[in-house]
Amino acid sequence: MRRFLKNLKWGIIGPLAVLGAALIAVVWLDVRHGGEAEPEALLGAIGTPIRGTFVPPTATPLGAVSTPRPRPTFAGILQGTAQERDATRRGDILVLLEAANQWKDRNGAYISTDSNIQTLCGYKEIDKGCGYKEILGKDVPGDPIGNPVENGYWYQSDGETLVLYAALEQDIPEAERCRTENVDLLEKTSLICLRFP
Repeated sequence: MRRFLKNLKWGIIGPLAVLGAALIAVVWLDVRHGGEAEPEALLGAIGTPIRGTFVPPTATPLGAVSTPRPRPTFAGILQGTAQERDATRRGDILVLLEAANQWKDRNGAYISTDSNIQTLCGYKEIDKGCGYKEILGKDVPGDPIGNPVENGYWYQSDGETLVLYAALEQDIPEAERCRTENVDLLEKTSLICLRFP
């Protein structure tokens, strides 16, 4: 018997025995849990565990161009109509122009962005246009839809001149569209601006 056990190929039998034991353990656990792949709910958890849904990624063809995201226009979510919101935007940049001119009268120059275009006051800690809050006596106006980086107002000044930009929702005549070289603002189909002086 010893000689028989000694002649067995333990290099093959050992790993097969370990593999068989692992398989038996998996089958036993599967039977014990009724075939469930999800673990039992944690202690104190309410309800049955919910399996996550796998959504496979969609393949993007080579050379595909992303489509612009439409602005939300669901009734009941946005305040007012697109026409009313555009009227608010036009009014806001006139109010901002007046505040900027008051600032220049008081301080001798507009708040400068070194001729760079910034969100007007989307980033309160770094946007120069937030400085006009002092003249306005209240927060600098933001876009009626919100999300000031996508929809808001933009500001550009070298101290002597300024440009205020706003993106409208409704189509505007070609003659009214603002001319700009800024790549981000070129994506705005109905961009208006006030240049002063």
